Amino acid sequence: MEQLKLGGETIKKSREGYYLKALIERSLPRKWCLYACSVLIAVSAWSGIAAPKTEALSASELLTKLYDLDGSVLVAAHKGDWRNHPENSLSGIQSAIDMGVEMVEIDIRKTADGKLVLMHDDNVDRTTDGTGNVSSLTLSQIKALKLREGQGGSGAALTNETVPTLEEAMNLAKGKVLVNLDKCWDIRNDVWSVLVSTGTTSQGVFKSTASNATVDAWLDSKSPRPLYQAVITDSDNNLSELDALIAGAQPDLYELVFVTESSSVISSTTVNKITNAGRRVFVNTLWASLNAGHTDDMSVDDPDSGWGWVVNRGASFIQTDRPSQLVAYLNSREPLEAGWASKDIGTVGSIGSAGSRNGQFTLTASGFDIWTAADQFRYAYQPVSGDIVITARVKSQDHTSEWAKAGIMIRESLNADSKFADVVVTPSHGINFQRRPSTGLNLSNTTGYTDSLSGGTGQYVRLVRSGNTFTGFASTDGSSWTQIGSSVTISMSSSVYVGLAVTAHDNSKLGSATFDQVTVAAANAYSFTTVALRQGVSGYTGTTDAHVLEYYADRNTGGNGELETASYSGADTDEKHALIRFTLPSSIPSNAIITSAQLRVRLTTTRNGTVKKAIAVKEATGSWAEGAGTGIDGQTVSGVTWNTKPGYGASTIDQATINSARNAWYTFNVTDLVQSWVNGTSTNYGFVLLENTVNSSPGTKDFASANNNVTENRPSLVVTYRLP
Repeated sequence: MEQLKLGGETIKKSREGYYLKALIERSLPRKWCLYACSVLIAVSAWSGIAAPKTEALSASELLTKLYDLDGSVLVAAHKGDWRNHPENSLSGIQSAIDMGVEMVEIDIRKTADGKLVLMHDDNVDRTTDGTGNVSSLTLSQIKALKLREGQGGSGAALTNETVPTLEEAMNLAKGKVLVNLDKCWDIRNDVWSVLVSTGTTSQGVFKSTASNATVDAWLDSKSPRPLYQAVITDSDNNLSELDALIAGAQPDLYELVFVTESSSVISSTTVNKITNAGRRVFVNTLWASLNAGHTDDMSVDDPDSGWGWVVNRGASFIQTDRPSQLVAYLNSREPLEAGWASKDIGTVGSIGSAGSRNGQFTLTASGFDIWTAADQFRYAYQPVSGDIVITARVKSQDHTSEWAKAGIMIRESLNADSKFADVVVTPSHGINFQRRPSTGLNLSNTTGYTDSLSGGTGQYVRLVRSGNTFTGFASTDGSSWTQIGSSVTISMSSSVYVGLAVTAHDNSKLGSATFDQVTVAAANAYSFTTVALRQGVSGYTGTTDAHVLEYYADRNTGGNGELETASYSGADTDEKHALIRFTLPSSIPSNAIITSAQLRVRLTTTRNGTVKKAIAVKEATGSWAEGAGTGIDGQTVSGVTWNTKPGYGASTIDQATINSARNAWYTFNVTDLVQSWVNGTSTNYGFVLLENTVNSSPGTKDFASANNNVTENRPSLVVTYRLP
């Protein structure tokens, strides 16, 4: 049975409800929608042990995502995936769709015989093997040209692709992705005719800096009313039109273009007006004059200062020239799908992470290798029993080493020297089927424990367990499979851990890999139930939390909306610890087997510095009361204080590196501790978040508490369990 429990209440999954808001918005007159459309929360359950695949959304689902200000950040691929395909090409559009972006931007020009084609420049010189203005060439003349690779130029190689028509592009995008229609406001009626003829009126998004009067009149002249993106810029000095647009034309999206960080265009006043109108803020990170220097290029080296900065300022839709890297970054900011857990295996040089979004998983890891006698890597996993098949596509992989590895694994335990079998992709050494048939076996300088095929990122891998027989496969398309070497025998326990594994093969570096099309199929399928506990959701009121401050040792902060963690004075005099406890509902039976428990917290503020901090989770071992203190440093009232704080467990349950990107989610694997609470081997006194060691660098990390005024920001405990 597929179900989700929120606050102990079981909610059945309803796909029909997922479309409702979008359908209302498209069918009612636009000016009614801001008042008549209620906010809908879509919830989905994890069924069995299979993760959702990355699949193109329907037009209705795309509109639901566009209008749902749920804290997510959507991605627009500028001119398609032009780094790997010709710009404004059909292959580039398809590649961007395959990445899981929500929008593709294209540029539209009109030929001498009145046909609409995709071309950024007003001439064909840069991107094709021809010359001349688009407006002076017929469609047949343009179709005779070949597109150049990437952004073109005389040095770029020619491809076999031709210049697409708008009709071809919209037919390809139909039902899969929103399309940002650039350079076509002056020919918008011609473009609209193509959208009508291709049945894509609910996907094409017009854009301009035009006045509200002009926009509103044109939108009202069409049926159905077109999607529209208002562009507010420093250079056009049209911020004064914003109030009129919100009240009048009511655009579906607002693009903000600003030269400086202090620009009124990106001020909190502007952003709040847009979000209060129920619309997303769209920001380009293409080059510096569009975003005050917070560009894609900056984001390659420091994503928190680039993409993270624009998200912190309110952007919920980003247009990028690096869509695959932006998607991976956004994945890493989100919690894993319910039912999955993650941890570093072995002694790694830097703390790794794992997150998932839209059916994609991104793991970041250091680690020396998955090899020798003890492994070092990041693992996202599920506990399973019996025969198993895991399949995934390795979409991308950082080249931290020629032997960096990203792939799928079945592992007997979470110890570094465990028996395992895996199928991993490497940057320079193909796809490898590796195994350690006995605990602690040193695989170095040995033979017979690996087989390989040619291949790399973009390919599918599969690992099959049947009894004690393990077989590895690879595929270019996910349909036709090639076995890697021979099947091998490993005497492994029936209960194992199956999942995704990444190692940088260099313990001084962090590298990332992104997976999609992930499926896990077990012969002995279980029925799983997920319980998501968050204060104020579905009547759940069982969260208590507070932070305690060594400097103000008698103050209590239980009523504050934030949970502070800090250790930045360079001495043991300015510690701040956060305590969180979730009362487990009685609906979880005492004999339940906890397959995953994730503590999720959202970073809302950083103060006194932006240095990254390693925050650990430990077990609280004594009772404490929340109290009612408020304010940044609390006040002297009853409730837990530094002087009365409970004891903590000696061992670290999990830890994460916390950066300075506000609104990022951080997930801690607390499966074993929650299991002990459920079966009664320990008492639930909650968790404590703290820095494990004093850090002389300044910087306080503030997480949303259960008292935060935004319900969606509050911490949650997501528990997935099965019965024996």
